Amino acid sequence: MSEFFIKYVDTNTVLPKKELLSAVFLIALQGTKILAIKNDRGWEVPGGHVEDGEMVEEALIREVEEEAGASFSDAKLLAIIESSNQDKYKDKVMLVYTTDKFKLGKFTPSEDAFDREIIEVTKFLDKHKGVINFTELISRAKDLITNSR
Repeated sequence: MSEFFIKYVDTNTVLPKKELLSAVFLIALQGTKILAIKNDRGWEVPGGHVEDGEMVEEALIREVEEEAGASFSDAKLLAIIESSNQDKYKDKVMLVYTTDKFKLGKFTPSEDAFDREIIEVTKFLDKHKGVINFTELISRAKDLITNSR
């Protein structure tokens, strides 16, 4: 099983080259709640792969719209995630953004997202079954949002 390493972004962080980016995700917070989507793996934050020729910001906007039927603004880069599985994810990284400025639009269930909810963070953490630990990511996201006001 792959292990994932999270590097939190600060003013000294050098961003990876675009060709190394494989996926983008958004932690969208509203007080003590988080925007979450349900898929075949369970509850997740919206996000997905960056397509060829697509800018990172475009991919994030597209994925959040496709999976959660939501729009957002003022997203801040929170973390860079790398995998220990260099066979599957050779030199690839994922970016995690955060915001508290989002709104829900029309949600259309798909194979990537059966359901969408704004749920309590504690409920999300209980229901999230992914390989990335979101406890610290969400805590740092709250701090970043608070400190950027």
